[in-house]
Amino acid sequence: MNPSRLAATAALACAFALTGCSNSGASPQSAAQPARSGGPSSAHPGSSTTAADPARQDCTGGLAANAPGVVRITCDGSATIHVRAGEVTKDFHGGACQSVGDVWSAAAGVVIDSTGAHGTYTGPPVDSIVVNNTDTAGKGTVQAVLSGRHYYNLGDAAMTVAPGGKSAHIEGTSHPLSDAPGAKITVDVTC
Repeated sequence: MNPSRLAATAALACAFALTGCSNSGASPQSAAQPARSGGPSSAHPGSSTTAADPARQDCTGGLAANAPGVVRITCDGSATIHVRAGEVTKDFHGGACQSVGDVWSAAAGVVIDSTGAHGTYTGPPVDSIVVNNTDTAGKGTVQAVLSGRHYYNLGDAAMTVAPGGKSAHIEGTSHPLSDAPGAKITVDVTC
């Protein structure tokens, strides 16, 4: 694995581990959120402290980046991410796409720290999505929380990124340890 891919994968794995994983149908307040790369700082591009329009308000869950338990809010970008996981669908507006070398990713929503290291989260249920490519051409990962349920595919999803990285299509099935094992996951990203 090349160094830039290793760093990106490590950041995703670390962020996902920070926020935990549920297989018990836990309440949305205790449910963890997948994360894209980045740390606990809320003062960086892609973070939001307010959301003026309804689509972004839906993305942020009405939260501010400095709310207890909130690690990151990615709702101020230009990407739209359409997710279908099983029978659940959601459109995220304000997502962010990033590309560095051969690593491409997109994310939207609110990342919650279920460990309490950033304060105890007591806010409303929030959704999030992150996708990225892998070292294997045509493969990607999906990590999503929709309506309090965790859906993820960590590298087996079929992924097509358009030339220039302006859009992507990802299809796979949710991991056996997710909250919806075997659920079909489809993600369409427009940057």
